[in-house]
Amino acid sequence: MLEKMIPRVYWSIENVELSEDMQNKLIKNFPQDYKKSKSAYNEASEKLKKLLNQLEKLQIIFLKTLLNDNDQTDTIVSSRVLFSRRFQSFTQENMIYWRNDPMLKLPGPVLLSTFFRLSFLLRELLSEELVDVNDLKIHPNIFYLENYNFFGIERIGADIDDDVIEINSAAGLITILTRIIRNTEDRNANIHIADAVMNRILSFDHLPTDKIHVFSVLLNNIMCLYHVASHRQLIEYVAFKERLAELSIDYALVDYELKTTNENKDVLEHTLKDIEKKVCLSSRHIAWLKSLIFVATNEQILEWILMIISHTLRYCSDIEEELFRFVPDFYIDNLLGLAVLLPDYTNITQTFDDIIVGKKWLATLIAEILMKIFNDQRIIHPKSREIITQGVTLYLTHPKSIVLLQEVSEKSRLRAIKSIFKPMERKIWIKTNLILMLIWYGSGFAFRYTRPPHLKNKHVSTQGALEEIVFSNMGTVRPPATVLQNDIRKFIAYDKETASNFINNSLNYLNWAFSEFISLFQEIKDINGNNSFIISSEEVNKLKSCGKSFIYTVTLLRVIEMMIHFDRNIIIDQEGSLGRVFQLICQILNRINASSSTFSHILASSLPYMECVHKFTILVATTGVLLSMLEGEINKKVSEENAERPSKISSIPEITDVLISDPNFNLSSLDFIILSENENDEPFSLNFYKTYINKEEFEKVGDMYQHLDWYMKRHKSMASSINEEDLCIICYSNKNSVTLIPCRHQCCKLCINHHILYSRVCFYCKGRIESVVDTNNLSTVIHDFGTEPPPLS
Repeated sequence: MLEKMIPRVYWSIENVELSEDMQNKLIKNFPQDYKKSKSAYNEASEKLKKLLNQLEKLQIIFLKTLLNDNDQTDTIVSSRVLFSRRFQSFTQENMIYWRNDPMLKLPGPVLLSTFFRLSFLLRELLSEELVDVNDLKIHPNIFYLENYNFFGIERIGADIDDDVIEINSAAGLITILTRIIRNTEDRNANIHIADAVMNRILSFDHLPTDKIHVFSVLLNNIMCLYHVASHRQLIEYVAFKERLAELSIDYALVDYELKTTNENKDVLEHTLKDIEKKVCLSSRHIAWLKSLIFVATNEQILEWILMIISHTLRYCSDIEEELFRFVPDFYIDNLLGLAVLLPDYTNITQTFDDIIVGKKWLATLIAEILMKIFNDQRIIHPKSREIITQGVTLYLTHPKSIVLLQEVSEKSRLRAIKSIFKPMERKIWIKTNLILMLIWYGSGFAFRYTRPPHLKNKHVSTQGALEEIVFSNMGTVRPPATVLQNDIRKFIAYDKETASNFINNSLNYLNWAFSEFISLFQEIKDINGNNSFIISSEEVNKLKSCGKSFIYTVTLLRVIEMMIHFDRNIIIDQEGSLGRVFQLICQILNRINASSSTFSHILASSLPYMECVHKFTILVATTGVLLSMLEGEINKKVSEENAERPSKISSIPEITDVLISDPNFNLSSLDFIILSENENDEPFSLNFYKTYINKEEFEKVGDMYQHLDWYMKRHKSMASSINEEDLCIICYSNKNSVTLIPCRHQCCKLCINHHILYSRVCFYCKGRIESVVDTNNLSTVIHDFGTEPPPLS
């Protein structure tokens, strides 16, 4: 059929992204007869478009008859009400089939044509009869009225489709809501929900023939239809354009080789004919798609539907309170799905950024919704929470969209920031820390790369967990998110307790993530990455876990760098936290530098799932944490002028003292800062990455190294002057400064702060520690445990 309507096809590689040399070579030799077919191809496409337009007009007339609202009688409902009921049954009956394969019950072209024509007609009818179509929302009552069956559809508040409950009363609603939130920690939640339901039940509109209700039912089914079938079809059709571009390149390459070589002529001619058949088929299919699917009116329909979804979610979130939990989960799925699809709808070369240019109002609305419902406690459904996080992440990876995210109301921004710092389960914590890392992008030490240096010219899979994808490709170069960073700074100043708990949890997770990485790293170092044997499933799982643990480690280091940069006191003011930070930093520096040969082996072997692992990302992040901690204590003049006169300085700055007093600190672990550039980056040196680290940053780390070098000498000088009996018997590095009560054994403050995290018995006599006092002033109590039982060892 299409071959008769479009006898001559046309395709080109002129707009395909190629290297300049390749493009000139291929375009020059591209078959000219196909270029001449462009006019005939476009003419035939226009004829097809006119025929399809006539068919669409007939469809509209037919649908208008079905949606007639003026033919009701005293005993018979109108055609519109009847159609809404049948349409509802149709979507529900076919939902299971569509979720498995949308082509099983209805062909894709028919499905999409029905979807667009019905949406178009509903928009017209709403404009004529009811409201401004640009400020439309679906009435939320249909999400919890008993005469609308949502069996099989999950809600954002939970899965409540296990049995049908009559909810035409407050009691019925309370029954379901109680089931939804039965895992809540708030014991007063049911009372609160009961009050909310009683208030809302008074405003229920039960009339099934009411215009608002009927239109809401119809629109809701449109949303459902899009979710279970239409979106997948559109994605497949968008991919058609990509496939045609790939086939065009293949054709040009084979054609060029056929013209420039005398070898394998028969094989090349056969291959060329095979590709030509595929190109012709795809080209005709594209003509049909452009005439029926990829047209301006359909794009406007998708925008309109996205707008309705946004308005509905915003209204339900603001007005419906606890009843917001009843919104079907596919509304959030459609929100992000459509936002990502729209830029690709008319041109596959567009990116997410392009939606911001022409549709700023829509992108702004989506940004507001995402920030408003981000980490909303009413949203329990894991997929819905994941999609919202993906949406915020997407906005943070593009320069234009990040501006819109920062233009969201301060109230919504601060609420979202506050929710990030709340205690949460590990899986959610991983995603939210990824968001914090992206907010810090552009401000951390050497943290302006969109792709890690070792992956710059490599193909990286776009499949996998969100954190894996973002870690390998952080989007487009963009300025720092200064507004969101200031929001975090405000939150830390406002709620230091929550911020302190957050960074304590982050240190715990960092310890876990890095330990997991090192443990697995040692186990997989002997796995052969070549094709000499197949990697077992157990080894694959180890590789995956190792790569993820590395990503978690670097992400946490960046978050900790940001938090300390904003307010070091959240670490300094907590007993033992400063020592914990440096203990972990020393552990990372020592283990990474000690594993130099292992790193080289693994990078050379090209093991799967280990593409992200490289010294650069983890060492620059670790350096960033050190700079944030030592900022303010690094004195360049002192380091230069007194390098040969350590006696000029009478004391060591507090934070520097804690670092160099750590038994595991070794200045040589920071030698990568001063090493000159080496071929192939072996041994690792920051100087190898001058395009990623600016002059100011090189000066800062150079000053830090000199600072630590000078005070290390001063520390040794001071330690050598201390009587051996006064040295801490744990570290043999610092002077005794605290006394344990009642046994009166002594040690340094750093060691006891670390010791009491795990035990409350004396390290020497094993007697119970009741308090820790200052050795120089026994009346100064540093820790008072009283009758508090010791922690479990």
